[in-house]
Amino acid sequence: MALAPDDNFTILALLFIAVAIGVIGEKREWFGKISGVLVTIVIAAIFTSLKILPNGSDQNISVPVYNIAFTYLIPFSIPLILFNIQLKKVFKESGRLMIIFVIGAIGVTLGALIAGLLLDLGEETYKLAAVYTATYIGGSVNFMAVGSTFDFLESPLFAASLVVDNTFTILFIMLLFVLPRIGFLKKYFPEADRSVSAEFIEAPKINPSDLLEQLAAALAISAVLVAIGMLTAPYLESWLKTDLSLDVMIITLLILVLANVFPVYLQKLEQVAFQFGMLLLYFFLAVIGATCDVTALLNASPLVLVFVLITLFVHSLVIIVAGKFLRFSLEDIAIASGANIGGVSIAAPMAASFEMKKAVTPAILIGIMGYILGTFLGIAVGLFLQ
Repeated sequence: MALAPDDNFTILALLFIAVAIGVIGEKREWFGKISGVLVTIVIAAIFTSLKILPNGSDQNISVPVYNIAFTYLIPFSIPLILFNIQLKKVFKESGRLMIIFVIGAIGVTLGALIAGLLLDLGEETYKLAAVYTATYIGGSVNFMAVGSTFDFLESPLFAASLVVDNTFTILFIMLLFVLPRIGFLKKYFPEADRSVSAEFIEAPKINPSDLLEQLAAALAISAVLVAIGMLTAPYLESWLKTDLSLDVMIITLLILVLANVFPVYLQKLEQVAFQFGMLLLYFFLAVIGATCDVTALLNASPLVLVFVLITLFVHSLVIIVAGKFLRFSLEDIAIASGANIGGVSIAAPMAASFEMKKAVTPAILIGIMGYILGTFLGIAVGLFLQ
């Protein structure tokens, strides 16, 4: 029997166990070359599938620990992992990643169209194609927006489609973390750019006596930026007349400005800030793993399962083949695909876990672009198939 949703400290303990095994296991190579992030997600998913942790994808329960992770950890961790970022290079770097992201979005659209033409779910076929196009380009917000547009929220397939969406997203993200490690593929793709810009002075070694001071300063800076972002986001959303959540975008812009106005000071804090930010992201991804219930997936509608498999297969084929011809690294492809399928909350941690610090901000930007594109393309696919 799963823990009660309010067994907060036991849930925290299990999630931190998953985090610790992932972090320490990667450092000591307990699992070979497998990413520690992937190990953390898998362990949490196993806890959920064995009915130990409460299922984070269950719409009928509210788990306070999970809610805290979804609400606070991503906004708070983003400034911490961006203390050493250069504003003038962001758009240049994001421009290239944006190309493969758009190609991935085209792959999702084609996949949903092909699935919609091959499978017959009656009146629900075009609705399913629409919501899966939206969610795998943007995210859950787009899923709900398009679902509402086509009256899918009252559909008998709605619950099954949510279960399949949540679980397949996590399973697919697990594969993306493995993608750069696949030996027979690596020889066909260039190496990822993990360089650090020469314009920033090499980070000094941390004096243990300064560790607490640096951590306190980094956390204070991050907290202030998050607070400003959260306070101003509603006003900007109202002014732009949008339902999209703009807090992450504002927080990202704030840390970009600060890191470039005070580069020397923030660079001194970067090592401590980045490590703590990564710890928060590991915990968040453990909670993501807790939304993956394989047993619930097996009880979903078989045709919905096949629908998603076709969509994701076509997306994968399109983005990998295009990435090969355009000479993207497997890491770039994984990050762009992660932004498509999982959004900002997956793409940014993925870039950081690949040690591609310069790709973190572009990953956030393309994830935000997905929010914008997802609803429009989802509606377009639905109208075409209707």
